[in-house]
Amino acid sequence: MEYIGPISSAVMAIIWLVYLQLILSQYRRNNRPYLIFHHAQNENPDALCLLVNMGERPVHVVCVQAVIKMTSGEEHKLAVTEFERINVTEQDVQQTLRQGPLLNGGYLILGTFRDIIEKTQNEIGLNASLEDVECLELSAAVIHAPSKHPVGAKRAFVLKHNTGTCVYPKDINTRQMVKRKDKQEVAK
Repeated sequence: MEYIGPISSAVMAIIWLVYLQLILSQYRRNNRPYLIFHHAQNENPDALCLLVNMGERPVHVVCVQAVIKMTSGEEHKLAVTEFERINVTEQDVQQTLRQGPLLNGGYLILGTFRDIIEKTQNEIGLNASLEDVECLELSAAVIHAPSKHPVGAKRAFVLKHNTGTCVYPKDINTRQMVKRKDKQEVAK
């Protein structure tokens, strides 16, 4: 009988620690951004590329960058976000600029994969065809209110040129760049 008191106290302490762990993990999950680069429709290069906010809180998209890796081994970078002046009467500023607030469950259309690749090639003066592109890597830098530093997401898409050009994600997941060690990479 004298062991029941200490044993029940120990069991109760373990139960409280488990509850505390569950509450902390739920809090972290709810306050962490989760961004996805989504390949809409099919493997066609004319399919839409979307940036989707699957987190519980809104984020502010600062910049989206495309890195094109050529079959020759060259790499070319360009911002997908627009920094041009726009007309004040523009109806959908966010879709024009490809930046700004993105509510939870919301998405931002970045254009088609072909548009992103061709715009990058045009900006740098590269005269190459779609078949010369091996990989497209997209990165986003966002401001997430609970975070002290910018956070980001990164996903690569491989272009295969067997019977026409097809675009496939390299991985099933978008890499979330939310840790302190990712801070400098996101800031670049």
